Amino acid sequence: MMQVDQTSRGSFPEDISVRVVTYTAGREPEIAEVSASRAASATGKISSVVGSRIARLGGSVPERAVSEVVENLIHARYAGVVVSIMENGERVRVADRGPGITDKARAVEFGFSGASREAMGEIRGIGAGLGIALAEMKKVGGTLVIEDNLGGGTVVTLSALAGDRGEEVAPQRLEKSVSAEVEPKRHLGKVPDIDISERQERTLITVLECGEVGPSTIAEVVDVSVSTAYRDLSVLEDHGLATSTESGKRVISPLGRDYAAAIIKTWVK
Repeated sequence: MMQVDQTSRGSFPEDISVRVVTYTAGREPEIAEVSASRAASATGKISSVVGSRIARLGGSVPERAVSEVVENLIHARYAGVVVSIMENGERVRVADRGPGITDKARAVEFGFSGASREAMGEIRGIGAGLGIALAEMKKVGGTLVIEDNLGGGTVVTLSALAGDRGEEVAPQRLEKSVSAEVEPKRHLGKVPDIDISERQERTLITVLECGEVGPSTIAEVVDVSVSTAYRDLSVLEDHGLATSTESGKRVISPLGRDYAAAIIKTWVK
């Protein structure tokens, strides 16, 4: 799962193998091993298997929510991954043996990403995965809970069960898990309708993700020339979406953060 301090270490496994276990009352667990050679294909394969089993059981957990959580497994380098489907497809638990998530509350913030440059070659890397998964679960009245895995790693549970809705984390477990909530706005008033291009939207999200950037970083990530990157950063600054630092680089503004979150949220509508 997501871990800012750890994702740049090590290398991706040559062969990705994930275990999917379906628990059905009165039957032996149904186990499937899903293999892939690349992270980009692993997400689709795993999500498809899990989604088909949820559909077969008549469950309500959205496949899009599953897919976003599965994509984040790249941060755990797919170590010890087990996806459990329970309660007739109304609860899905994704467990890994990766480095874990230190700040679980921030993990669902739009723009909070631990994607290394290597990982960004395989996944979207804009820090939206768990935030989108949370939004998808809220559509069905469900929950997303992040916990530490026993012995290391992370467990993300997606639940559409009525009994789990509005569930609160016990005080003694606050450092171990978090029941995700939507982050409040960081500026006063409604997010305005700002006229920027799709490329400039990508630039804004990159600024949000990287924290402090110059034209060269934008040029590399967005795949434009340095001069175009400079102009796009200037446009964002003119609209109040980014501000300049003493070093001449740009950082996201409170308005820019909310505007970027609004852009990302349209992806789950």
